[in-house]
Formats: sequence, C-alpha cells, structure tokens
Amino acid sequence: MLNALLLRILRRRGLLLGLAATALMLAACRSTEPQQTATAVYAQAAAEIEALRASATVVRARMQTTLEYAATRVSLVEEAGGFLRFSLNNMGTDSAFIEQEISQLAIVDTPSPAATAAPAHAGTAVPTAIDPPTALPVAASSTQAPPAPSQLPRLEALALASAVGADDCAIDINPAFTPASSEIYVVAQAYNVAAGVTISSVWKRQGAEVARFSFQPENAIHGACIWFYIDQSDAAFLVGAWSVEIFVDGFSPASPLAFQIVHG
Repeated sequence: MLNALLLRILRRRGLLLGLAATALMLAACRSTEPQQTATAVYAQAAAEIEALRASATVVRARMQTTLEYAATRVSLVEEAGGFLRFSLNNMGTDSAFIEQEISQLAIVDTPSPAATAAPAHAGTAVPTAIDPPTALPVAASSTQAPPAPSQLPRLEALALASAVGADDCAIDINPAFTPASSEIYVVAQAYNVAAGVTISSVWKRQGAEVARFSFQPENAIHGACIWFYIDQSDAAFLVGAWSVEIFVDGFSPASPLAFQIVHG
C-alpha cells in the first residue's frame, strides 16, 4: 500500500513538471514572435530608405547636369551677342539700333574688368608707354596744307595670326583662338609710316581695354609688315568677343579688327 501511494505521488509530480516545462516553452515561443516581426519590418524599412536615397542621388545628379548645361548655353549666347554687337559697330551700324534689337533677344553683355596693361610687344623695337589715342593734330598754321590722302599712313591686309615669319608677316591667317592659346598676333602691311612715329595697338575684350603696346620704327615703312602680339601674361584669354586696333601717332588707319576667343 505504501509503495503504491508513493508511486501515485511521483506520477502526479512528474505530470506537473512536464506541464510546467511545456508552458515555459510556449511562453518563450510567444515572446520571440513579436521580436522577429519587428526585426523584419525594420529590415524592410531600411531597404526602402536605401532605395529612396539611391533614387534621390540619381535625380540630383541629373538636375546638376541640366543646370550646368543651361549655364553653358547662356554663356555661349552672351558671347555670341557681344561679338555680334561689336561686329555691327565696326560696320557702321547705329549703336542705338543695335542695342534695341539685341535687347529684344534678351542678350545681356557683362564686360569684364579691364586688366592692367603689361609691357608692350611689337616688332623688335623697345616699346614705350603712350598716352590714350588722340585725334590727328590740327595744322600749325592756316597756310599749311593737310597731307594728301595718298600720303597718310595706311594699313592693308590686317589679320590675326598665331605667329609671324622671318619677313614679319603672318604665317597663318585668322586661326581659331581658345583660352589655351599661347599668343595672338595682329599683323598688317604698313605704308607711308615715317621713322620715329609712335605705332601702337589697343586690345579690348567686350569693349573694355585690357592691354596697350607701342614702338617707334627706326626707318620709314612702306609696304613692310608690322605686328603686335598679346599673351597670357598681358591678359587672360577669356572666352568672349575681342578686338584690336592699330594707331599711328594717334591716327587709326584701319577699323578695329574683331575676333573671338572660343571654348577649346
């Protein structure tokens, strides 16, 4: 009897322990399910955030590219407008008419500040500084006749070049100039230029003077080439409309020569 009673007690205790263990296992399973769900949701959200970041980066890059392209196009239009304005002025077109027509195209020209003139470059003579160009002097007396047109200084075959030859004439005519160009020459055949006169060149960008050079020939010039040049130490070769004009003792024998520096 005693043994049977002990056996029943042990069986009941074993059953209770089994039930307790089962309950603990079920509780553990229930506690991990919410954690697993939260982990999965977090991982999905993180993946979506990364996808949004990648998309935003691509869109931003496209917008930056579009803005840079638009800025380049605006710059090209401004350069073309400046060159057109200067060329029309050289042809004698009325300035008021030019400004009116160009303003209707919304072309705005922003001149760059004038650079400080550097040492002059002209022929082989030592250059000297000159005063701003002045009008041809008035005759000393009323009885002194003005020089005949055939006796006035004259410039022919005015052109731009990248260099000159041994004869002081251009080795090429009106090449394309870019910000990477090393030198820009202006060359002309001079006639009726007396010895000792001051021959000068004035270089401008967008109408603003950037450099001025001069020299005095030792001998009279009649049919020989003369030249000036400008390099990056005189003025930075910025993209835009440029011009150069040659003076002989303050008199301009030829119209300004317009040219462009373009993107390489």
